[in-house]
Amino acid sequence: MKNIALVLLFAAALVYILATVLEGQHSAWGYVAACAEAAMVGALADWFAVTALFRHPMGLPIPHTAVIANNQHRIGQGLADFLDQNFLATEPVRARLRDWDGAAWLAHWLQQPAQVQAWTQPLIAATRFGLNALDEASVQTFIARNAKAALQQLDFSGSARVVLNSLTTNNRHQELLDEVLVALARLLDSEATQQHISEAIAKELRALRYLALDKAAARLTTRKIVAAVARNVAEMGEDPAHPLRQRFDQAVHEWVQRLEHDPVLRAQVTQMGEQIINHPTLQEYLLKIWDDLRQWLDHDLNRPDSTVRQGLERLCSQWGQQLQDNPALQHWLNAQIQQLVPQVLDHYRPAIRKYVTERVSAWDTRELVREVEEHLGRDLQYIRINGTLVGGLVGLTIYSLTEWVKAWW
Repeated sequence: MKNIALVLLFAAALVYILATVLEGQHSAWGYVAACAEAAMVGALADWFAVTALFRHPMGLPIPHTAVIANNQHRIGQGLADFLDQNFLATEPVRARLRDWDGAAWLAHWLQQPAQVQAWTQPLIAATRFGLNALDEASVQTFIARNAKAALQQLDFSGSARVVLNSLTTNNRHQELLDEVLVALARLLDSEATQQHISEAIAKELRALRYLALDKAAARLTTRKIVAAVARNVAEMGEDPAHPLRQRFDQAVHEWVQRLEHDPVLRAQVTQMGEQIINHPTLQEYLLKIWDDLRQWLDHDLNRPDSTVRQGLERLCSQWGQQLQDNPALQHWLNAQIQQLVPQVLDHYRPAIRKYVTERVSAWDTRELVREVEEHLGRDLQYIRINGTLVGGLVGLTIYSLTEWVKAWW
């Protein structure tokens, strides 16, 4: 495009020279010379304007040239303002979110295996990198030391009090006791449990072994024990005012009160927590569990048929299906998106503006000019071409009007 614009300029110059030489032979050459002269003026003027955007024309430090290079910070600020006012403004974003069914899009996206795999692959790669990093002895020592320091800062007695308070709120501990009683009833009803109890009792009845009555007596004793325990469990489950339930309730509340007001018990709980943390056997056990888990994860994530990857993909698909089948959940999720996204934008808008401004300002000037020129240069060369053609037509029109006025006057 530069070559085309340059050829037009040289063509206008040659025509001007030829028309000026031949102007005395015929009046028409005057029109041609005027047209060519104006075309050269238009071409040179637009060349100067286009060049002044990017650099000093002919290297001369003419004021108000090299506009982009000299106004780099203002360009960054203007771009940040433009993004802020047209793309990040709260009301346009809210309007766009109201028209966008984000929940339906997410439900559909989660059920596309290719999309989920594209998302899980970098996540798994990052996990593998983290696992390899944690294999370093120095990293493990650092984590263990800091984890231990963080645990030592915990208020064990206060944490226990909070947990117990949470369990006793609205009689949740009684609901927990109900679950324990149901589980105990199932355990006692198990044939394996009764067999184990019978065998334990039979071992104690050594005197009856010689009479071959030990197992029979053990079975009878087991039935009586199971029946008695089952009867008490059923009574506790059916009667909220059962004495054992009342004793359990009283014991829990006493523990909560003592943890809150008894400094001796609080000190004992704290000391017990510290002993557990500092116990070398426990530390070795936890490290061994962590090492086994890390090795298993690393081995699994390296396999093409990774269990973790398949489970994650299957879970995403299930979430997508459940979200698609639940209009109420979709409505709630869309409401959260419409509320959360503008708040996030409002919070980070100053940081985004600052980042855009600083990023543009930090660009190498030559790089910035080259990027803008590569993206806009073709259209800017059309300005030079149009300037040549329009300049010639305007020059021809002015010369024609001038000659017509002279002839008429």
